[in-house]
Amino acid sequence: MAFVWQVLCAALAGLVIGSLLGLVGWRWWLARRHKTEQRVQQSGVLDSLEVLCKALEQQQVEVSEAAIRISALLDTLPASISPKVDLSDIHQFAQTCQQFDRGQARHNLTPKARHEQDKYRWQLDEENRERIRAAAQRLVTVLPDWRSGLGISSPDR
Repeated sequence: MAFVWQVLCAALAGLVIGSLLGLVGWRWWLARRHKTEQRVQQSGVLDSLEVLCKALEQQQVEVSEAAIRISALLDTLPASISPKVDLSDIHQFAQTCQQFDRGQARHNLTPKARHEQDKYRWQLDEENRERIRAAAQRLVTVLPDWRSGLGISSPDR
């Protein structure tokens, strides 16, 4: 009878150890998968930042639109990213542009009110163009360092 108990205890201990090892392996696999997904997402953000900065430089996008999009993308990156670069002009201008109606609210404006907002936004774009372009150029210079710091390979271009 003692032998049966020993076998049962050994089987139970093996089951517990196997379950714990399986749980540790599962958590390790989930952590690796999460890290891979995070790198893919961050790579996409860095690619988008690069495209937006180039589009801004080539005047293919309005300054206000670029600032809003760049600011939103930067907010998705980890705060620990380095090297640090002064992009406060972009964030401040994006914040200034939050006053303009967008989406359904813009659609609900009268054509005259929409045109007045557009005129004011274009004026702000012109006044801030060089500051925002300079900040975008600073951003472009650190993107390769950010990629390597995040463990992301440079895209093939």
